[in-house]
Amino acid sequence: MDPHIPGDPPAAAAAPDPQPDPDRKPEAEPEPAPNDPNDPNDLPAPNDDKERANLAAVGRRLHQRFDATAGTAAVDRALDEAFHRFDGSRIRAFVPILAERIAIDSLRAASAVPSVDPHGHVPPDGLPDGA
Repeated sequence: MDPHIPGDPPAAAAAPDPQPDPDRKPEAEPEPAPNDPNDPNDLPAPNDDKERANLAAVGRRLHQRFDATAGTAAVDRALDEAFHRFDGSRIRAFVPILAERIAIDSLRAASAVPSVDPHGHVPPDGLPDGA
């Protein structure tokens, strides 16, 4: 039977092979790309290279601005606390700038607290002696 001759029945489709090839590997489902927005179980890596570079820049700015008044340890602590507020956040693009703003607010608030001597006296100008 010629499939090109009108009136002949169409050729039968090839039947599936009843015996699977033992050397053939099963087709695996493709794995989702890292940070796939459609995969609810795939959270972005919190410490990717770009985020680390941005946080380093934020740290340099904060240290330049606040080391003299708050101290290096206080600046590091403020930035670390601010950054960790966003642990588990799915969208990370704005974490460095938000952490910087939170740290600045924290450092400003800490430097605005008047110093108190051991007896509870606050100087009239709100500044420690010798400042």
